[in-house]
Amino acid sequence: MCIIITMIIERPEEVKRIAETKKWCLVYGRRKTGKSFLVENFTRYDDYFFVKRDRTIISKKDGKNLGYETFLELLTRALADGKTVAVDEFQRLGDDFFDSLHAMKKDGKLVLISSTLFLSKKLLDKKSPLLGFFTEIPIHTISLQDALRAVSKHKMGKKQAVEVAILLREPISADYFDGKKPPREILAEIIIGSMRTIPALVGEIFTEEERGMSAAYEAILRAVATGKTVSTEISGYMFSKRLTAKDDPGMIQQYLKNLVEFGIIRKIKVYDKNKFSYRHSSPLLRIFYYADEKYNVSERAPNREEMARIIDELMPRIVEDEIRQLIASKEGLTEAIAEAGDYDIDACLLKFKKPALAVEIKWKPPGKEDVKRAEESLGKIDAKERMLFVPDKREVKGKTALKIADIGDFV
Repeated sequence: MCIIITMIIERPEEVKRIAETKKWCLVYGRRKTGKSFLVENFTRYDDYFFVKRDRTIISKKDGKNLGYETFLELLTRALADGKTVAVDEFQRLGDDFFDSLHAMKKDGKLVLISSTLFLSKKLLDKKSPLLGFFTEIPIHTISLQDALRAVSKHKMGKKQAVEVAILLREPISADYFDGKKPPREILAEIIIGSMRTIPALVGEIFTEEERGMSAAYEAILRAVATGKTVSTEISGYMFSKRLTAKDDPGMIQQYLKNLVEFGIIRKIKVYDKNKFSYRHSSPLLRIFYYADEKYNVSERAPNREEMARIIDELMPRIVEDEIRQLIASKEGLTEAIAEAGDYDIDACLLKFKKPALAVEIKWKPPGKEDVKRAEESLGKIDAKERMLFVPDKREVKGKTALKIADIGDFV
């Protein structure tokens, strides 16, 4: 059967936030997360300006190229008239533009869009004269929930639907999608065909002022991708690469904070311990850095079979992180994991800091022994409810005290 998907994934929460705020907006995130597409196609505005690298400004309203002074005059007039104006890649206009914004009356609605962390943060810095004028609206990768909602319109099995949705969390994946191919095969094609593109997705977050830090940021992404997920492990990895003067987790906290703030990695609570675990927000970036760190794929030309094996190796852990985040969001609980010397719990979801739902996530049909081991592990957490999440709950045979769930229970 051929499935052809023209995939435009709606993102109602982000659109609602932009539409409902009465203040000026700062829409930010790394490259290719769909910021410009979202604002241009799903929000209301009276004019949309795009700033080119040479500081020439294009008006999307009539396609004209504008000089800076003309643009500034049109913007000032439009805001004074109470209109809504979007300015994409505004950071290319430099400090003069910031000064002009400060001098303007705060009428109308201004939507600024940026892929650069340093200058975006400059607007929000406590010393900024513009502090307090903007509502911050981060646009990260598409949520699994929104991707699943789009995928649900097409006929496919539950396991395939989850993996397709994971694939489509990265907007650039839509261009590769082919309904005749398994999602893991498509992921392999994307990575093989994007060895330079994928690292560049985060490369422009940091301006020249922070370029010297880029090696440290990339080292963190590589460490996290290969399972070094707590700050002590990440610090040790960076010290071994001579990127820090000593093995001290305190030295990397600002790096971690910046990556979390910009949606590159996620910070997950470890239940009943004074520590956090970090994960990649983007499955695509995670696979790339994992494959490159372990198998050096960026320095050679891996074939599709090798890349497919690497993805098979990593996919169960990706699904585990994706499903944990989805269930926590749907149930209104705090995402966390639990670990001890004799057990690890894939998802220990908290309500008022106490376990409300403990979940074991299996990404292959579980046998009786798998169910028994899940019962034993989950029994070590004093949670109100215990769940075993599987690709398709119809494949689970026999009785168990655990609640058996699959993606159909959350979409």
